[in-house]
Amino acid sequence: MSLQITTHHHETNTAVLTIEGRLNAVTANDLKNNIKALVADQKNHLILDLAKVTFIDSSGLSAIVSGLKTTREQGGSLKLVGLSDKTKRVFELTRLARVFEFYPDVEKALEASL
Repeated sequence: MSLQITTHHHETNTAVLTIEGRLNAVTANDLKNNIKALVADQKNHLILDLAKVTFIDSSGLSAIVSGLKTTREQGGSLKLVGLSDKTKRVFELTRLARVFEFYPDVEKALEASL
């Protein structure tokens, strides 16, 4: 399965990216490019909905870290929602759980953005 990214715009500078499929070396650049385009369009507060991510590898993690750096450079933020236990475990094992903000759903992440 390839990666599908759906973007929903909220507020002036906030967008939610719903990611579905495998986030790996083949698809990681798609996510990076989506994030860069959104930030260039003044959407610097991003929420990544990872509920439908079926697999994530180091390239996928790198794309998310890159997104965090890109948003922060513009005074923004990147929040993660909907992680499966397996995906959250990857963040814990790599110690990236200390770096990211996790929320149970998009609504909670949007509330935290206000």
